[in-house]
Order: sequence, then structure tokens, then C-alpha cells
Amino acid sequence: MEKILEEILCVLQELKNSNGKMKEKLTYTLDECAAISGIGKNTLLEETYKEDTTFPYFKVGRKIQVNRSKFERWLEDMAENHTELRGEKLKCVR
Repeated sequence: MEKILEEILCVLQELKNSNGKMKEKLTYTLDECAAISGIGKNTLLEETYKEDTTFPYFKVGRKIQVNRSKFERWLEDMAENHTELRGEKLKCVR
């Protein structure tokens, strides 16, 4: 997981350096989080529906948004604590 995080950071730095004017978004969608982290969208969605989740999301209407800096910290925390995702079955009520 730590190697994945390092690769993600390298790709982001390359993108930022390649055009110099990359505007940093304050929030991500779950699709963007999945693309950046390599974690599947369904796994991230499960994290949003966990009862005592630490996943840094909020909703705007029905749309799920994720705070960029808190998401990066969440990834670091997951790697440092060797946390296993998908440890529980999804218990969501829609």
C-alpha cells in the first residue's frame, strides 16, 4: 500500500509539473478518488456506508464529495495502520 501511495504522489507531481497551471480541486468525486488511489469505486462506496467510518466524505444532495487533503491523510493513515478495507459486508439502506 505504501508503494502505491508513493506512485500516486509521483504521478500527481508529474501532472502538476507538466502544465504548471494545474488547478488543485478542493474535493474529489468517488471516481476521482478511485483513479487517484487505485482503490475500487465500490470499495470506497462501501466505506461511505460503514457505520463508524473514518472515510472523509460529505454529501451535496445525493452526490458524494471527498475533501482532498483529508482523503490524502486518510490514505496515509490506512497505510500506517495497515488497515484492511472490505473487512465487513456492506450494510446499506437506500
